[in-house]
Amino acid sequence: MESNSTEMETTAGENAEPAPTSDSSPSLNILCAICNEFFRANDIIFSTTRCGHVFHKDCLTRWLKRSRTCPQCRSTCDRQRVHRVYLNFAEAPEFDDTEVPKVPIDWVPIDLDGGSLPDAHMPPEGAVQCGTNEDGLPTYVARGYYHDDLLPAVYVPEKKAAYGSHSCSARVLTDDVEILVLTDCDLKWVPGQHGSYPQDALNTGYSELGEVTYTGRGLYEGILRLGKVHPSHKVMYIPHNGQEVNVNTYEVLVVTARDQAER
Repeated sequence: MESNSTEMETTAGENAEPAPTSDSSPSLNILCAICNEFFRANDIIFSTTRCGHVFHKDCLTRWLKRSRTCPQCRSTCDRQRVHRVYLNFAEAPEFDDTEVPKVPIDWVPIDLDGGSLPDAHMPPEGAVQCGTNEDGLPTYVARGYYHDDLLPAVYVPEKKAAYGSHSCSARVLTDDVEILVLTDCDLKWVPGQHGSYPQDALNTGYSELGEVTYTGRGLYEGILRLGKVHPSHKVMYIPHNGQEVNVNTYEVLVVTARDQAER
């Protein structure tokens, strides 16, 4: 006899409740693989982080209450590892040379696959460099997924890896690593201590319990190091020689788009 989870997965499209169809907004001609209904312009659409498949928010929420896999490809998925996406469709003019505006604050995936191009691991233009690692190598502001956490991370191009602090250890991250890239932004480092952070600090990650964590920098053994400010733990964690160390005083990253700062 097949397990309940298998039965659920093989009949997802048959048993899932369809999304409401009373919406008169235009159809986007893209199907939700759970309810087999086309997305409409006003629908709330969510994407899985690891594989990138998209579904109606309500459909995906119901699914993940019963299964920890992507409904479409069955890769591992968790409710903490989904996010909203915005599908903006419009009829394009015959000639459209308008340059798409850049997003002021963006998290850009970095390709750390061993078979990728030689320079694929290099930080893109606008990446935020700050401090060094324990070997004196330049580090960049990054984040990466580890189990059910999104970790503020330290990217070291020369190592082709990012490093994050989790459960008393430095975790090496080579999958789902994203680099912070800024366009027309001002950044500053605001002093903090014992878990404090400014109200406008950049939300960099979250714990498995949903607590927001932040990117910080501080001195450890006389070296300026990037780390994870964990408010409820009242410290900033730093990945160091395979271990997780911490400091009580630090500075927290704040980023402001210039058009917002001028208002």
